[in-house]
Amino acid sequence: MADLTDLARKTVDLVMRLGLSDCDVIVSDSRFVSAEIEKGSMKQSSAIADPGVGVRVFAKGCSGYSYCTGFDPVVVNKTARAAVAQARAGTEDPDFKGLPEREKIRKVDGLYDPRVARLGPDDVVEAAITLAEIAGNDKSITSVNASVEVGIGHVVLANSNGIVASQRMTGFEIGAEAVSKSGDEMFSGIDGGWSRKFEPRMSEAVGKNAREHAIKGLKSTKVETGDYPVILDPLAAGFVLGAAIGGGVNAESVQRKRSYLTDKLGSTIGSERFTVTDDPGIKWASGSYSFDGEGVPGRRKKIVDKGVLKQFIHDSYTAGKEGRKSTGNSSRGGSVWTFRKLPSISVSNLVISPGDSSVDEMLAETKDGVYLRITYDHPNLVTGEFSGLMMESYKISKGELGPSIRQATLGTPLVDMFKNIDLVGKYSRFVFGVKTPAIRISKARIGGST
Repeated sequence: MADLTDLARKTVDLVMRLGLSDCDVIVSDSRFVSAEIEKGSMKQSSAIADPGVGVRVFAKGCSGYSYCTGFDPVVVNKTARAAVAQARAGTEDPDFKGLPEREKIRKVDGLYDPRVARLGPDDVVEAAITLAEIAGNDKSITSVNASVEVGIGHVVLANSNGIVASQRMTGFEIGAEAVSKSGDEMFSGIDGGWSRKFEPRMSEAVGKNAREHAIKGLKSTKVETGDYPVILDPLAAGFVLGAAIGGGVNAESVQRKRSYLTDKLGSTIGSERFTVTDDPGIKWASGSYSFDGEGVPGRRKKIVDKGVLKQFIHDSYTAGKEGRKSTGNSSRGGSVWTFRKLPSISVSNLVISPGDSSVDEMLAETKDGVYLRITYDHPNLVTGEFSGLMMESYKISKGELGPSIRQATLGTPLVDMFKNIDLVGKYSRFVFGVKTPAIRISKARIGGST
């Protein structure tokens, strides 16, 4: 078995001997196991081993990147030389100020679960079947989709400034969709779960939620076009806010003026109830890490504090352009990192601070409104507008959750959405890399269903 740390160090030394002053090397030994059920039948099951090395080098600020699968020293040598040739053939970039310096790294607990590492293809297939059975456990459910994905990885990162860091990671992700039918009416309910540890009880909750929402949505109604208070379920809040905040505070987009939050640092962009933190140190959270994709220690940071935009997130390149330090937000992929991608700026775990309202209390405060459980439409991060189809939503009448709404849309400027947050739930869950409670927006435009 290859010594990943030794290989990373030797590859950095090789690049230095070739005459370059800046490089980083990622060595990753990972495997991924998945199973997917479609319409009640097994669609696919896979087990993939993915060891490899990625080499990034800089010549006068111009970067070159190359990677190879496996750990053969001869192949790694050719890979490093290919990256060097790319960098030397490029154009000088004066904005590159150097890679991160070595710092003390605080170990984050809960990145690696041995139980996940022990799961094989048969275990994952069985977990997908169990999830599908739970989601389909009602006579009105006519079709079920279910997926289970497991990742296990050991990553070593080294650079030319003396950083040598190692961490083991696991990831466990499940998703279910149940489709119900009654007469001519059909409706689908979905749910998902994300963690770094194996959680058998997660399947029960996810399957049950998908099934119950599929059944709940069979009874439908229409809504007229107008402005309504909207309660965002954690699923919807996590999906929309993860993109809106996570993408909006990306320093690369800000510097290129491709973010709606450009020039808004220090400004009020939300209500006093809206506080957002980026925290890579949460135990078992899928976005946690001890160090980021460039070897910078993970740090908790407040992005929005009581509605005020406090910070953008940086890697070493965007930080160098502004004469500051990286915020530790360089990413190498999902919950288990890969050598196949160049590092890019990303949030770790976004945390929306909870409030003091239960969902029932939020409903009781909403006499005529809409409950949005999920949308799969992304906001426009350049203009700051959100317009999306409400894939699963419900009418709120007289403070109670009513029938589902079909083919309606929600539209609002993102900053208006944040400023119109007037109630925040007290109970949070992790969804799409965001820990969030339910959130009520006092007013948003709803395009009526037909």
